[in-house]
Amino acid sequence: MGKKPSIDALAARQHGVFNRRHAITNGFTYDQIRTRLASGEWIAIDVNVFALRSAPATWHRQLQAAILSRPVALAAGRSAGVLHGFSGFSHTRPEILVPFPGNARSPIARVIRSRHFERISTATVQGFPATSVAETIFTLSLTESAALLERVIDDQLAAKQLRIPDFDPIFERLENARLRNLPSLRRIVADRDRKAYQPPTTELERLLYQMLDRPELPDYERQLPIQYERLAATVDAFIPPWRIIVEGDGRRWHTRRADFERDRRRDNLAAAAGFLVVRFSYRMLHDDPDACFQTLIDSGSWRQSA
Repeated sequence: MGKKPSIDALAARQHGVFNRRHAITNGFTYDQIRTRLASGEWIAIDVNVFALRSAPATWHRQLQAAILSRPVALAAGRSAGVLHGFSGFSHTRPEILVPFPGNARSPIARVIRSRHFERISTATVQGFPATSVAETIFTLSLTESAALLERVIDDQLAAKQLRIPDFDPIFERLENARLRNLPSLRRIVADRDRKAYQPPTTELERLLYQMLDRPELPDYERQLPIQYERLAATVDAFIPPWRIIVEGDGRRWHTRRADFERDRRRDNLAAAAGFLVVRFSYRMLHDDPDACFQTLIDSGSWRQSA
């Protein structure tokens, strides 16, 4: 009984949760453990994980219980995303990462197993052992969409919680891995690398105007100043018969994010004035100019028939 305040203090630091090893280390016998469980003073959350009856049944308590249910484990996946503050992530079933070949079954959590557990970058977040931001994004890439990954990576880069080189150790250890979504993650990361090739403005303009000069398209005006109701702007090209504005988007990702709100405001004002804005990136114009051209033809046909 003399050890009870010690286990209470430990539980208070762990959202009211502790495991059998903690209890025994603090002097409780197996009979004393059974007695407290039988009386309801302690609550069994998993086979060897307990909570004080007074501890609120929160998501953090469940995550702590899931971590303590294994000899070694990290908060991972969506749970790590919540801890790191990823936008849009909610308190769903806890997700933990354990070494392979650990038991993947758990009544209280989703268990992810890793053959590279010892090489995984970790962080202590809100008092929990967790995968780092980059490792969390990699784990999410196993199940989540490319759109979600792009949003999370963009947000974390902007918040300076992530650097592109943080992914290097992950890609190195997975160099020969055949994971279905790994190529998609590599592409997303590469697109945001400062070393990624970006053409000079003159090269982008050359490709844009080369497409616009095709005889099938109406005459257009280059670098045309347009006065909206609340904004003056100069557009790359304007096709008067179709009232279509054509823009070449060649800014680096880092600059593009800074200008995102301004560009969207311009596009919205153009739409309010009856213009259609069509944007082409360098990759689109370089890799598939015919598809860009067809987009303009189809857009023009629709505008004429509307």
